[in-house]
Amino acid sequence: MGTARIRWDVLLGTLVLADVLGVFLPSLITLVGSAGETPAEVMGAYALSWFVAAFLTVPLARLVPARRLALGAGAALIVARAALQFTDGDGPQLYAASLGLLAGLVWLTATAQAGAAGPAMTGLVGGLALATALHAALEGIDVVWRGGPLPWLVLIVYLALFGLALWRRSDDGPGAARMWLAAGPALLLWGLYTGNSAHAQASAGWPGWAAAALITGCAAASVAVAAQPRFWTRHPAVPAVLLVVSALGFAVGRATVDGVHGVAASWTVGAQVLGQFALAGCLGWAAARPGADRPARRGLAMAGGMLLFVLLVFAYYSAYDLGVPNRWVPVLAALLVAAPSLARTVRTEREPGFGPWIPAAIAISVAAVLAAPLWRPSAPAWTPAPDGLRIAAYNLRMGYGMDGTMTVERQAAALRALRPHIVVLGEVDRAWMLNGGRDNLRLLAERLGLRAVWAPAGDEVWGDAVLTDLPVTRVSNAPLVRGGPTGAQALRVDVRWQDRDIAVLATHTQPPTDWSDLGQAEQLAGLARAAAADRREVVLAGDLNLQPGERPWHTLLGAGLSDALAAVRPLRTFPADTPDQQLDHVLVTSGLTARDAVSPATNASDHRPVAVTLTPRG
Repeated sequence: MGTARIRWDVLLGTLVLADVLGVFLPSLITLVGSAGETPAEVMGAYALSWFVAAFLTVPLARLVPARRLALGAGAALIVARAALQFTDGDGPQLYAASLGLLAGLVWLTATAQAGAAGPAMTGLVGGLALATALHAALEGIDVVWRGGPLPWLVLIVYLALFGLALWRRSDDGPGAARMWLAAGPALLLWGLYTGNSAHAQASAGWPGWAAAALITGCAAASVAVAAQPRFWTRHPAVPAVLLVVSALGFAVGRATVDGVHGVAASWTVGAQVLGQFALAGCLGWAAARPGADRPARRGLAMAGGMLLFVLLVFAYYSAYDLGVPNRWVPVLAALLVAAPSLARTVRTEREPGFGPWIPAAIAISVAAVLAAPLWRPSAPAWTPAPDGLRIAAYNLRMGYGMDGTMTVERQAAALRALRPHIVVLGEVDRAWMLNGGRDNLRLLAERLGLRAVWAPAGDEVWGDAVLTDLPVTRVSNAPLVRGGPTGAQALRVDVRWQDRDIAVLATHTQPPTDWSDLGQAEQLAGLARAAAADRREVVLAGDLNLQPGERPWHTLLGAGLSDALAAVRPLRTFPADTPDQQLDHVLVTSGLTARDAVSPATNASDHRPVAVTLTPRG
């Protein structure tokens, strides 16, 4: 069997573009968004401007040959990605990522105009598979967020390979314009779930290493499906239907596990695997369609597909702020990918295969993921405070600091210095594409050596958590009434400490901005009373989005709780760089006294952590 054709420039360029996108999207939220102070429409306008600008490639290709334009834009993408490694957050990071994104979009659009058929779609799927493997092997802490010489070596290798592939590329037949229109929605599905190893790791019942290895191996295997869709799927309707089915499974895959509601069901990992193969099959069939030699139409389709991508990204994630359903978005994206594959095709003979290359790619990808612990930095040894029960609470801001950099190591160091037995975490992101698609809870738990207890709030991979070194005797959670964005819940974790039962209520309230509705506060007060009725002490902690003395504060104190941080008030925790608000709290029942309350200055999140030591009264 011969060697299947693949566009290596598209494969490697897709890897670089995915890398840049993984910085652009979080920068959009943390830097343009500026700790939630920037209106959503301003963030949307900023993002859209770069995607709309890519349409200028089409008329520009009338002045500059498309092949030469693709070469120049590819070179600009390489320069922008290299520049990103020099940045350390703030404006330089945002603008380097933005310019890199535009260069990548122009490169893709010009590539489509220059002429690219089936091998280009195989290259696109291969690039996404390679991005999946690299991201999983680095445990979500991508090269851009790492220091030292090794990340530079990795970066230089794949940028050099991309540059070489750009220079030596050869154009294919024209291909159908519709196949390029499908590329943007396909990128969204890949980022949301089909290639998202962090989402699989957050699913119930899956060891993290096994879930990441499965997603990575299947992503590599799916390249063969893209190259030979007729051989693997027989008819284009097969992957089209399976892709929609997988998107529906992703949309509804929730379960109650060990008393916690809304967790990603274990079988959703199967939906991810099915979706990746179906996605590759749809793109392969779309590339098999006949296409007229209409460069402008292909360019418009490519730019339009990426515009669909960003519009669907905003539709999916802004739905949390608007309080509207968003599970129709991946289903719509699946339909947009499936539709171009269903029309008449002209491929009548079997394409040459990959020989041993696909099995080798699978083996290497899985081995890289399994070897991740070998290059994980060893965490410093530490022990919780010996006197009293040390409680910490920290809003993680999805793992990003005030400067827009990924800060899991700094957050772990800040918590380690507090020497807590129990850590209450808010804004825990375990897989959102918008924030880089990593499991921040797993990363933080590994670096602290503590057990993690998880509870979804906004969706199955966004919520709150408790880390502890104490025996856990009971876990449950309760959704809170709808208030502000992303939803809210209360996670109850009962622990055993010095022969005492302690109920910890972890929450991140999302009320109306003026707390005009006290529903969430009243629910929390009721949960605290119910826990105390079992003759146990209660600790309520987290980012409560309220300040001492406000109406909901009195509602909570009326449930028999007192302020464990009262001795050091005012204790301002937000925003972290120049705090002027007291939003993060620890409230306790009367059987506990508090001492040694602190809120150390750190900008590893937009909140500062708080910690306090509790001891039995009397």
